[in-house]
Amino acid sequence: MKKIRLRRCPKNPILRPRPNVPWDSKYVYNPGATIHDGRVYLLYRAEGDEARKNVRMKWPVTRLGLAISSNGYDIDERPERFQLEGEGPDELWGIEDPRISKIGDTYYIVYVQVAPNHTCLALATTKDWKTYQRHGKLMPEVQQRTSGLLPEKYKGEYVLIHRIRPNMQIAFSEDLKTWHDSQPLMGVRPGMWDCNYMGLGAQPLKTEKGWLLFYHGVDHKKVYRLGAAWLDLDDPRKVIGRLDDFILEPEDEWEVKGLVANVVYTCGAVELNGEFIVYYGASDSLLCAASIGVDEMLSVM
Repeated sequence: MKKIRLRRCPKNPILRPRPNVPWDSKYVYNPGATIHDGRVYLLYRAEGDEARKNVRMKWPVTRLGLAISSNGYDIDERPERFQLEGEGPDELWGIEDPRISKIGDTYYIVYVQVAPNHTCLALATTKDWKTYQRHGKLMPEVQQRTSGLLPEKYKGEYVLIHRIRPNMQIAFSEDLKTWHDSQPLMGVRPGMWDCNYMGLGAQPLKTEKGWLLFYHGVDHKKVYRLGAAWLDLDDPRKVIGRLDDFILEPEDEWEVKGLVANVVYTCGAVELNGEFIVYYGASDSLLCAASIGVDEMLSVM
């Protein structure tokens, strides 16, 4: 397969912290992304003035904020209040890294609960981006993060793509509570850019050639890069294509230097105006976007 690269938005970072808004005054990054009423909705990880309790590190509490864009790049709306925050002891340090999948008329948000000695997946849903329903933990028996739902059911069941380090897994459920047949989906590749560990990036995007996965991979120097793979439309357990080379790596100043250096990390992507737009966190600090033409992306499959 030929090498391809995502093209960075020249306006990067497209979202920055707001010093006068206490809950997102320090860092904004790792947004889930979807399209609602023709506009791009970004549910982003926000960190502000409130420090985590019972921890020596001065790491902020995480909440989820909302930014809305008509063209995918320029932010039209950004509410002053956060959308979701941690509730209860399992979310003492906050919630973060959401991935959004629309199934029917409902947006399913898989996010990460964070507390001392606790990192677990949880689920919230919304239909209007004004009210949210919390559904509790997903796979509560497993300490993990980096997960999202396939935007369609498979044989009448929900499909969860998740990670048990170092590899990506896939599992199935009728009710989003009891999961079965968890099995390997994609694994690390020795000697390559994704040799250390890897996991789901954006929610899967449906294309004529398969479910497109933008995923992240990490090498032994802890550099985070983005790659791409495809799952079979009729059987998402089958990987039918995977690029050998990465499609984005840290290059810009805010990707190389930041809270965590040398990181490009995505939780969301959309198809809009003939492009796939991939939204990513730069060094766990700022929110950026990069894109590629749909035809160009599908030509390598």
